[in-house]
Amino acid sequence: MIGPKLGEGREAEVFAWGDDAVVKLYRPGYKGRRAETTVLAQLDGRAGAPRLIDVVDNDGRRGLVLERLPGSDMLTSLQQRPWRLVALAEQLAEAHLVVHDVVGSEDLPDVREVLTASIQDAPLPPQLREFALRVLDTLPAGDRLCHGDYHPGNVLVAGDRVGVIDWANAARGVPEADHARTLLLLRWADPLPGTSLMSRGLMAAGRSLFARTYVGAYRRGSPQPQRNVGSWLTVNAAARMSDGIEVEWPKLIGLLDRAWREATR
Repeated sequence: MIGPKLGEGREAEVFAWGDDAVVKLYRPGYKGRRAETTVLAQLDGRAGAPRLIDVVDNDGRRGLVLERLPGSDMLTSLQQRPWRLVALAEQLAEAHLVVHDVVGSEDLPDVREVLTASIQDAPLPPQLREFALRVLDTLPAGDRLCHGDYHPGNVLVAGDRVGVIDWANAARGVPEADHARTLLLLRWADPLPGTSLMSRGLMAAGRSLFARTYVGAYRRGSPQPQRNVGSWLTVNAAARMSDGIEVEWPKLIGLLDRAWREATR
């Protein structure tokens, strides 16, 4: 039943599965399917997530058969229709608020534990690692659903409908932890390999406005004031180093160094 490949990432490949579904086959050694299975079973199509249809094995690889959501990812929409930048940023924020309205399953990891492990694995100077872990120790626990990798590439747009995919990094915590991760990606993440020079130029020109619009819409729609976003941004920057995207390291180290110097004045 496996059809043509539709996409791939570090953890998995996605293939067509009949006319109305896809199968996400995880690469050997990755464990994100556990969190993704937990979240999708809990949501059952709510919060923009695809419905979980089945769990399968294919040539020794575990896979999730998922509802095939309509639309294209928001990155593609931005490249094809850059004049919709503000509207898309507002959609991104509105859909994120819907995610954070959900109480996360107790079977999900605590986002602070996930960040601690990533910071400990990150190639950081010792003083910056210790600083990030100290900041993290001051931050609160929470019970909200956190996507863990929420950005335009993981959000599908079809008119007014928004779908949210790739829940392999889902955790449980305060919304600000997840919001800060998204803000970090919007401001400083390097474009995916293979992104054309023209697309890189459009992204560089528009990302500041896109990020500001997302933040403004998220704050306006949030049921409570945002707390500790700067601190969550610091620890997410440290954790991002463990993803191994070396081109981003100078920017992330600079962000962390500024936060450390500000805290030690």
